[in-house]
Amino acid sequence: MKKTRSAPMLVTTGLVSLLGFSQLGEAAELKVIASGALRGAMEHLQPAYEKASGNTLSFSWGPSMGTSPESIPERIRHKEPMDLAIMADETLELLSATGAFDMTTRREIADSRIGVGVPHGKPKPDVSSVAALKAALLNADKIAYSQGASGVYIRTELFQRLGISDQVKNKTVEIAGKELVGTALARGDADIGMQQISELKVTPGVDYLGALPEAVQKVSRFCATVAHQTQNAVPAREFIAFLNSPAARQLLEESGLEPAKNANTQESK
Repeated sequence: MKKTRSAPMLVTTGLVSLLGFSQLGEAAELKVIASGALRGAMEHLQPAYEKASGNTLSFSWGPSMGTSPESIPERIRHKEPMDLAIMADETLELLSATGAFDMTTRREIADSRIGVGVPHGKPKPDVSSVAALKAALLNADKIAYSQGASGVYIRTELFQRLGISDQVKNKTVEIAGKELVGTALARGDADIGMQQISELKVTPGVDYLGALPEAVQKVSRFCATVAHQTQNAVPAREFIAFLNSPAARQLLEESGLEPAKNANTQESK
């Protein structure tokens, strides 16, 4: 159901004057397919945007990669209704050929690094150097990683770069679908886990140890784009613009993300 926007509420909101939200008429409900890396940030960004715009956001979360029904690629292939999507840049590039997105609206939102966590209250191994990380992983009985972009890197590159692929191949746990690595850690399914920092830091029952050392770090860039088949193209573009606003960038940082330094757009001005 749509609701009517209140012009006085919008006029008194600084974000409205900054971003030029449509100020009158019916408010929209935006359906957003998004990577779980943004979930923690959206706990604060969503109410701020909804208050400023009068629109509402309905999120459908999932990993940026993988073949589970919850993964973003599978949702796009099955033509799940959406107004916009936020996902890892490499996934968006792969899906651009599907015609699901108006790629001229693509905007870079934030970079995300991979972090390491353990179940709350358990011993906290040192992971600050490559040697320390390698030792921590070899000493663990179970190692968890996600099905998303961070997990693909861990499974296909990180273990090889550390020279421990054979030693850990029988003690890894891949967390599929919408579930977070931190949730599995809190449940006791693994002794140590790796996922996007922004996901680990917001999960109860997890002690965050720190980021992967820079020498073996993987930085994923997350981008937003408007769907081709949407009746809400204007508010969808406004929401993407909001994600690049100073207020939003501060909240992204607080959640463990790094706002894109040069927010890139192919959209004509």
